[in-house]
This record gives sequence, C-alpha cells and structure tokens, in this order.
Amino acid sequence: MHTLLGYSWAEIASILAVISVLFSGVYWLINHGSKAFNKNFNKNINSVLQPFWEQLKKLNTNIQKLYVSIDKQQANFERLEKRVDEHDRRLDRHHERIKSLFERKENE
Repeated sequence: MHTLLGYSWAEIASILAVISVLFSGVYWLINHGSKAFNKNFNKNINSVLQPFWEQLKKLNTNIQKLYVSIDKQQANFERLEKRVDEHDRRLDRHHERIKSLFERKENE
C-alpha cells in the first residue's frame, strides 16, 4: 500500500475533504455574517454620518462663496490701487506746479 507522511491515500483524501468542508463552512459564515452586518452597519452608519455630510456640504458651499468673495475683493483692491497710484501721480504733478510757481515768484 502507498503512503505519504505515514498516511494512506484514503486517509489523506478524508483529511482533505474534512478540511475543505470546514473551510467552506467558515467562508460561508463569514460571507453571510458580513452581508447581514453590512446591511445593519450601512443603515446605522448612514444615520450617524448624515448630519456630518450635510455640514460638510454647507462648509464646501461656504468655502466656494468665500473664494468668490476673495476674488471680488482682490479685483476691488487692484482697482483701488490703480486709483491711488493715479492720485499719487496727480499730487506729484501738483507739487511740481506749485514748486515751479514759487520759483517763478522768487525769481521775479
């Protein structure tokens, strides 16, 4: 009779059959249990996380509004900066005119 590791071929086949049945049963329990757990877990997790999702949506909306507001303020700032530069140049020209008038008056 042929043997492998001291067991006959019939004994090895029996051991493999028992191990296969056990692994199949464990796999089925895990798979079935996880499906049942996921159904309840998903319902519970959705009910718990729903307020957080809503707050995140509101936060995202507010951040987008903030970006729009910042862009508008940046445009207003640039426009104001141009006006200030223009006024500064005018003041410089006025200063030069006044200075030239005083110099003319002193020379006369």
